[in-house]
Order: sequence, then C-alpha cells, then structure tokens
Amino acid sequence: MAKAAKKIQASRKDGRRAALYYMRPEYIAAVRDAATANDQKAWQFVEQAVIKALKEQDAWHLVERAIRTQKSKKA
Repeated sequence: MAKAAKKIQASRKDGRRAALYYMRPEYIAAVRDAATANDQKAWQFVEQAVIKALKEQDAWHLVERAIRTQKSKKA
C-alpha cells in the first residue's frame, strides 16, 4: 500500500517531500503560533529550525552527503 501511495503522490517542482514526525501537542501549537507570528507557514518555520539545528550541531555535512548521493543516483 505504501508503494502505491508513493507512486500516486505528485512530484514537486522544488524537490521537497513529505515527512511525518510525532511531536508533543504543545510543540505543534507553538510551531503553528510562531510561524503565524512571523508570517510563515508551519513547514517553513520547521524547515528553518532544522537547518539551524543541523548547522549548530556540526551536522550540515550530512545534508551535503545526501545531496551528493541523490546526484549520483540521477547520473
């Protein structure tokens, strides 16, 4: 079933994909409120927070590695 659902899902031009993560309800509400206060969508707020956390934890190289892996699969 998951494979079938994956095939139905349209590809986005910007390359983003959906991800599901479980968080405490109060965190979800805080994300929604903070995003709204900054004229953002919740996904934009979360994406920026993830980027910041990866850089602060010296884990940005994992993003770069994933990009290289994706490029090599396309080639």
